[in-house]
Amino acid sequence: MSDLPIYVQDKPRESKGEDNSLYPKEYEGHLQHIMLYKQEILDCVKLLASKIDQDYAGKFPVMICVLKGANNFYQHLLEGLQDLRHGYTTEFLRASSYAGVKSTGSVAIGGDLAYETLVDRHIILVEDILETGTTLSHLIPALREKCKVKSIEVCSLLQKRLKHSPKTTAKYVGFSIPDHFVIGYGLDYNELYRDLRDIWVISTAG
Repeated sequence: MSDLPIYVQDKPRESKGEDNSLYPKEYEGHLQHIMLYKQEILDCVKLLASKIDQDYAGKFPVMICVLKGANNFYQHLLEGLQDLRHGYTTEFLRASSYAGVKSTGSVAIGGDLAYETLVDRHIILVEDILETGTTLSHLIPALREKCKVKSIEVCSLLQKRLKHSPKTTAKYVGFSIPDHFVIGYGLDYNELYRDLRDIWVISTAG
């Protein structure tokens, strides 16, 4: 799996004629350019599932979805593991360090996570995007302290290329992307655009 993460170029991708992107008409003018088509995402998710299947052979990990942004990615990742006949259990939590397009630097953690079910388990946190790593730098120590887990790793669909290294790294990353604010496939701007099937760079009008 040395081909992961897949590197997304800094400059906008050129149109190849027929544009297969679809989006609600209400978003017209809100989208600057497309970064990743859904099929490209799904192909990458299969590679991630295969890597997890190899690394966790004989293990039954707890797949924790970091809501809301990772939900689409999470569901497709689980389908990939199902296709490989790899078992897992599921949990969900809410954690965010964002307000609008900027990280707040503090983290809010919520949800009904059953901490007692995570004791002595192998945990995989499933994230939509890794940027500063602020959210995970708070979340991972909290889980280690409360649950005494066997192991904890991060699987992120996207990782931004920033000037400064993130506070936390992910073992599994699908795409390395330039420093743009992206939306779609579960990623939002103030709760909008999660319903886009592809991943886009938001426009100034958005």
